[in-house]
Amino acid sequence: MLVARQPILDRSGRVFAYELRHREPTFAVTREVVPDDRATARVLTDGLLAIGFEALTGGRQAFINVSRQFLLDGIPAGLPPGAVVFGVGADVEADATVVSACRALYDAGYGFAVDPFLVATAQTDLVQLASYVRVDFTDAATTADRTRALGGNVPPGLAPVATRVETAEQFQQAVTEGYQYFQGRFFGQPAVKEGRSLPAQQMAQLRLLRALNNPNLGAHQFADLIKPDPAMCYRVLRAVNSAQFAQQKTVSSIPEALVLLGRDTVRRWVSLWSLAGLGQGASPALLTTATLRGRFCELLAEHSGRDDAGEGFLLGLCSLLDAILGQPMASIVPDLPLPSGMKAALLGEDNSDGRLLRCAAAWEQGQWDDAIELAEAAGLDAHALAGTYATAVRWATDLERLSEGGSAA
Repeated sequence: MLVARQPILDRSGRVFAYELRHREPTFAVTREVVPDDRATARVLTDGLLAIGFEALTGGRQAFINVSRQFLLDGIPAGLPPGAVVFGVGADVEADATVVSACRALYDAGYGFAVDPFLVATAQTDLVQLASYVRVDFTDAATTADRTRALGGNVPPGLAPVATRVETAEQFQQAVTEGYQYFQGRFFGQPAVKEGRSLPAQQMAQLRLLRALNNPNLGAHQFADLIKPDPAMCYRVLRAVNSAQFAQQKTVSSIPEALVLLGRDTVRRWVSLWSLAGLGQGASPALLTTATLRGRFCELLAEHSGRDDAGEGFLLGLCSLLDAILGQPMASIVPDLPLPSGMKAALLGEDNSDGRLLRCAAAWEQGQWDDAIELAEAAGLDAHALAGTYATAVRWATDLERLSEGGSAA
């Protein structure tokens, strides 16, 4: 099963929920999308088995679009009540049979998000079971369009979710109109602050990122790089001594942490925390997306036998630097301490790094056919995409929890 998750953010930029997107794997055999009923049922079974519901959602709610037939057939096992919101679209006829099925699910603890059409056409019996209404900011491009789509104002009791929000301007307009939650590519677009150069401290952190991801860096050199930063050392030691790793004795030094957990594990932690330091005030969702993409790129390159697989992690991390720093990528890249091929990829050049990066980004968006074609063009194993993404999601979720529990002031 092809599965991707899309963050739904609150007004502060934190992840409120994930929409789970899904499709039957066909690759180059037929490229045909299977019926929605079958795909929806599969994402709740195969997807859960492959990745795990908790890993997919990080303990947040999951929004999953469903069809009429799916509602009538019943819910597969393994979906925790209170953690799933079913999206009911305009194509689902809200007749007595569907309303009865939805009421049974509602009584069991499941939530609903409805299309504006169901609100505008006064499908009261179904709408009263819903907690959210999702409004497409691309299809309904103006305030008047959105008001018309809803048949007026948002009814009391429904939290409005703005979907397909592509730009910072659309996000600001959605906030002005009273929307509470937001989904789309807007958070990955830079809100550019003109005339601002990168401070020396940020450049130092970028150089640290590059040095940490040097495949020839020895353990002692690694420890020497982070020892001058007491806060970073504290975070590493607090993390390694957390309940997650159940050490028999307290780990009190960076070299000891490297021996116990391995350089690569600690390298990824420190890379993430360095990135967070670069983007003070950046949306937490950006950091989560950057680390997930970095690990996904690294695993894809590793699985395909690339000698520079470790560089994939840095490539993915840096792919959102423009949004994190609020600067155009063209003004950031020249000063980055990165290989020339990686710099070119970050600027959009069609080289092997660029295809790897675009492949990972396409998969994240649920653009699976594009991702498969890009993987093949980059010499990557397209059949490894689903498995490596699942591994990357699990890893990113674990790292996010570790960061929340082991963060320093």
